[in-house]
Amino acid sequence: MGAKFPVLSSPIRINGVMVKNRMLTTSMSPGVGYVVDNAPTDRFINYLEAQAAGQTGMICQTLAPFKRTVEHPGISPLPGCYGEESVPGLKRMADVVHRHGGLIVGQPYFVHDWKSKTDEDESPWGPSDIAILKFMGGFKAMDLEQIDIFKKQFVNCAVVMKEAGFDGVEVMAGVGGILNRFLSRATNNRTDRYGGSLENRVRLTVEVITMISTAVGPDYPIVVRWSPIEFVESPNGKGQTLEDSLEVVPYLEDAGIDLHNLAVGWHESSVPLTTKVIEDGHWAYIAEKIKTAARKPVATGYRETDPKVMEQILESHKADMIAGLRYSIADPEFPRKVMDDRPEDIRGCICCCRCIDDVVSEGKPLEYCGVNPRLGPEIDVPSTPVVSGKRKVMVIGSGPGGLCAAFAARERGCDVTIYEQGPRIGGCVKMSSIFSPLHERLLGYYTVALRKHPEIKVVLNTYMTPELVEEKDPDAVIVAVGGNAIDADVSGNDGRNVVTSHDFLDMLNGHAPQKKGVFNRFMWGGGSWFLKHYYTPAFARTATAKMHWPLGKRVAIIGGGLPGCELGMLLMENGRKLDIFEEQKKIGYDVGGSDRFYMTSSFKKSPMVDLHPLTAITEFTDTGVRAVDAEGHEIVAEADTIIVTLGLQSNTELYDSIRVAGRQVFSVGDCADPHRIADATKTGYRAACAIK
Repeated sequence: MGAKFPVLSSPIRINGVMVKNRMLTTSMSPGVGYVVDNAPTDRFINYLEAQAAGQTGMICQTLAPFKRTVEHPGISPLPGCYGEESVPGLKRMADVVHRHGGLIVGQPYFVHDWKSKTDEDESPWGPSDIAILKFMGGFKAMDLEQIDIFKKQFVNCAVVMKEAGFDGVEVMAGVGGILNRFLSRATNNRTDRYGGSLENRVRLTVEVITMISTAVGPDYPIVVRWSPIEFVESPNGKGQTLEDSLEVVPYLEDAGIDLHNLAVGWHESSVPLTTKVIEDGHWAYIAEKIKTAARKPVATGYRETDPKVMEQILESHKADMIAGLRYSIADPEFPRKVMDDRPEDIRGCICCCRCIDDVVSEGKPLEYCGVNPRLGPEIDVPSTPVVSGKRKVMVIGSGPGGLCAAFAARERGCDVTIYEQGPRIGGCVKMSSIFSPLHERLLGYYTVALRKHPEIKVVLNTYMTPELVEEKDPDAVIVAVGGNAIDADVSGNDGRNVVTSHDFLDMLNGHAPQKKGVFNRFMWGGGSWFLKHYYTPAFARTATAKMHWPLGKRVAIIGGGLPGCELGMLLMENGRKLDIFEEQKKIGYDVGGSDRFYMTSSFKKSPMVDLHPLTAITEFTDTGVRAVDAEGHEIVAEADTIIVTLGLQSNTELYDSIRVAGRQVFSVGDCADPHRIADATKTGYRAACAIK
């Protein structure tokens, strides 16, 4: 038990099992490559082992309660859990978790899609045909015969997982799944015994729990994942509120559950639930309220990634366990570091939502994380392979790609030196942390890691040239110098009121951008000198809010992709008048699915923001922007400041010059192919693993 987190690292009994700490991973299929022919692959087993070896108390995994004859396009492939043929694969999953003293529970996958027969296609089912969102529609109402088949599938799945050695079963009755749709007034308009009163609407969930309890025995833990607040409504009615859900608790507990695992909202909910705009611990009030009616332990989930906040929640008796997955994806060793009193070593989730966006929204495999490169193919091997012989490795640039490469190369036994042209590490993350404060976790993690590993040498304020590379004579070079900013190719793009994202980055690195006007030159010069010696993202956020230089009261943002949207959110919150211009059809076209709706809807609701999609800029002037929309109409927007956020393009000049010299060289991150932090992290790791 850790002294810093005594409650979080303490055990808890859930029916017949003892969980060694209060950390429970919630279920999300890792997707393609992790499952083949209804069985877990070695990749899946290694994925589970990383979590179990990291001392996660209880791991939950989604399982398919019926055989899938073809890959279903709507959801990720799942390990089968429907008969004797499923047992060997499931046993591998259970055994690898038990090897490290962990527990594993299985969740029969009954969210939207279902089928009653093996040779049917999966499709959306529920109590009715009511859909909350049109694009998530197509629901068909179950008849009584189908309900009976559904219950038997649920129970059979639980029996099979117990036979395979799983330690418990989780009943999914939340997030808008089939059971949740029966419970909710918003989607249940039935007039039979499964509709109408609360007793009738919760009946199917109660029957499932009761039947499972009878089939698996009294000591086998039953967890229920449910949503006390739904944040949905339809013409049929509003979804469950927290006060409504207090009446649900005794039904579930009397039926035989052992742990409430609380989710928030539905997949269809329009309010942000899991994104960075929600602070850690925000949803704990739901668990606190449910505990007033519950006799059984309660787990709180969503946006729980900070061990200090987790401990505060448990210490104040708002919840009994902490449920989540992203903290474990970011660092499978999270629980071990908590129990060992090493929170400074945790590779904290930066809430980029890349994992959720890829797996849930786009049906891709779990392969990319902003801070953890060892996902997907990287976990096919148990650890980073050691390079033969001592290799002298030069890493040029200290952004996420360069830093990840440096530590991966060190793990392989290389002698690593990082060269950074600025006064501090971080690359573009130094700037993105202004708009996304959670990115500071990445900076903090690497700052501590470098302090604890002085064998990785860091040389700051050094601009790297091909000549200097030749002088240092490394065995391998990893170029991670970032991309080049894309300029707006229009008249007036060098105006005194025009700035680019790289102008800010240059200033943070202590280099004054060359701007027109005496006042501008003085301010950029003074700002660069000051920030070279003192800078924190928090200081920059405060300065942005209080100062009207270099960003005036009226701002035109040129580029409505992720950089422009993140900047726009910050400036909108600071009361700026904004015009956001984008040539593509949608503002936020490249923003991840988890964040896109909230960002764009916030802009649309704000009286301070005007959006201009499908609009081409024709001229920058001293007073603003001229543009033409898709219908040929001219738009004139007044602006004190014009900010060009058109993204980055590759920057290969240094890489090409080193490669021509015949050295072993790799280009990673934005200088190779501009994308997001997760892509830079992954390419940095892969480059380090490729060193010969």
